Amino acid sequence: MHPPPRHQRDEAQLTALLHEVNRCRAQVRAGRKTSSSSVSVGEQSQRCARLADAMEAYADAAALSGVPLPYRYRDEMRLYRAMAR
Repeated sequence: MHPPPRHQRDEAQLTALLHEVNRCRAQVRAGRKTSSSSVSVGEQSQRCARLADAMEAYADAAALSGVPLPYRYRDEMRLYRAMAR
């Protein structure tokens, strides 16, 4: 059996996706730091959903490129997906 073919790694795409993950993480953290009255639960939930989406997009691109993801990253992605509900 042959291993599944890997796509060529697109460093620019991975970098852009990782930048989006970091931008979304910063928004989630900013929402936690502000007073509870200025950021609604719904808004924070939307931020968590955007972060989970960004993390998933990066994870998908990384998997296609053969880049391994740490378990911690996958756990964090699941956590934010659950917080978005």
